[in-house]
Amino acid sequence: MRAAAALFVLSFAAGAQDSSTISLDNGVRIRIEAKFGNPTGQETLSVQMVRATGNSFYRIFRDQNALAVYAYELFFDLSGGGASVAASARPYGPAFVDQFPLADGGKPTPTLAQERAIGPLASGQSAALDLFEIPGMGLHVVETISVEIDSKRSGGPLRLADLQIAINGKPLPVTQQQPVSGRFVMFYLPGRGAYILAAADPGHGFLKAGVIDGNRAKFFVDNEQYDCSTSQPILTNPESGQLWVLHLSDYKPAGTWTTHPRSGQARPAAEDFFAAASDSLNWWLP
Repeated sequence: MRAAAALFVLSFAAGAQDSSTISLDNGVRIRIEAKFGNPTGQETLSVQMVRATGNSFYRIFRDQNALAVYAYELFFDLSGGGASVAASARPYGPAFVDQFPLADGGKPTPTLAQERAIGPLASGQSAALDLFEIPGMGLHVVETISVEIDSKRSGGPLRLADLQIAINGKPLPVTQQQPVSGRFVMFYLPGRGAYILAAADPGHGFLKAGVIDGNRAKFFVDNEQYDCSTSQPILTNPESGQLWVLHLSDYKPAGTWTTHPRSGQARPAAEDFFAAASDSLNWWLP
């Protein structure tokens, strides 16, 4: 048993675990945590999370030789009625093989035998997903999916709360519902695309484009000045710093990630703006 390129890889030593979190301004916060059992140290796993479709991601587990030992597709449905989020773990399909033809050195990468439903999960609930084990190595991989809804919790290091934006001095009619916070924060403007912000240079084409000072941020992209203001400090610590920006002009929202699960309704066209935060760029980048 044993992928090719990914934009953000987390590696973990024996006995460790990994977690990924995304928060959306529709009040949904999802955390995925992988635990590896009690590894003997003979084999070390790393985890990739790569965008698959509008509502799903590939979770890819690699060994120390960068060969995939396991992979599956994790699908979220944020459009159902009631204060809950439904999810399912699915065997990957032909699209995965096309994207990662040499994931396991040309051999088929092991995956789930069949689809497994997860949830629906109400706010504060979590579910465990028992995936696979490697006998003799002490590796027993279990992932836990946790959900919070309407959470105002701050995580940092960046935070957007009640975001207001002006371009070249002209305020935009944007409405943010809930605060978001994470290593990366982003906002989407209809007709202009997505803007991903970072407090340090993560590579991947980010530009050192501006500064953060308390509740305000200013940056320049494509010869235009963006002034952002919030109701809370944008940087959790310290209050001021440099700002790196990646502008994805062709970004389009996919799936139901900006829909509120309590209503199951997408926002009106006039309110297509949304904000989000994550500890991984792979929530937004292909």
